[in-house]
Amino acid sequence: MPEEIPLRDLPESVLEEVARILAPYVIGFVSYTRTPNGSDVQLLGSGTLVSLGSTKAILTAEHVVRILPRDGRLGLVISQTPQRHDVDVQGLTYLRIARGTQDEDGPDFGAVVLSPAIAAALAARKSFYDLSLRREQLLKSPPDIKEGMWFINGFVDEYTWEELDAGKKLRIKGFYNLSGAGGPNDGVVVREHDYFEFPVSPGGRASAPNNFGGMSGGGLWQFALVKNDKGLKPARPLLSGVVFYQYGTPDAQYGVKCHGRRSVYRVAYDAIQELANKKPPTN
Repeated sequence: MPEEIPLRDLPESVLEEVARILAPYVIGFVSYTRTPNGSDVQLLGSGTLVSLGSTKAILTAEHVVRILPRDGRLGLVISQTPQRHDVDVQGLTYLRIARGTQDEDGPDFGAVVLSPAIAAALAARKSFYDLSLRREQLLKSPPDIKEGMWFINGFVDEYTWEELDAGKKLRIKGFYNLSGAGGPNDGVVVREHDYFEFPVSPGGRASAPNNFGGMSGGGLWQFALVKNDKGLKPARPLLSGVVFYQYGTPDAQYGVKCHGRRSVYRVAYDAIQELANKKPPTN
């Protein structure tokens, strides 16, 4: 039986190390708009950078793909700097993998497939998680969900902040990347998709956001824990799902619902691979 360690007993250094490991894989989608008070930027959702051989993509929720711009440029949050980052949407292919009729039930899965030029530019600053490397393991013999620890990772709009620069002339807006620790409920399979619910425990509500808006498209990760002479250390991050829905309210049981391993490594993988093998469609 795997040894169970309460989250409260994990050293802060372990949680900080997890956030550091995941930061290169997460990306935020933003839109730039003009307002009577000048330009503004709004968070649209989150995504996880992945690779399948030479193909590079961003996994996200279908409802996020649906609201991304079809012309002009798409804004991205990729680093802890005030520098603006955006890409020409002509170098992107929007893939709406699956969408159900009820938001809470799913499926709700999409991807943004990147041109080689955009992928290379992002690779200079970020990392792409290799789905091919872990595909067979996570489809055929995944680790027990009680092993190690689990995190959701993405941007949370509730924690977006805004301030004036030193000269009090320019507004600066910052977006908060959250690595939330916890544990999923047992997964369920509905037709070709699988799902995990990632609840917020009563003890964790004081530090958790009340609203996970912006987290859609973020990753669900499982980490192994290894012991060394300095104590526990996180190792071997496994991308195990994609966030797409917040359920419940702060007054009751609440958390997020995620696509699981089968959805990522079979359904999404096959959809992206099929697209890579033929001429990409228009947005």
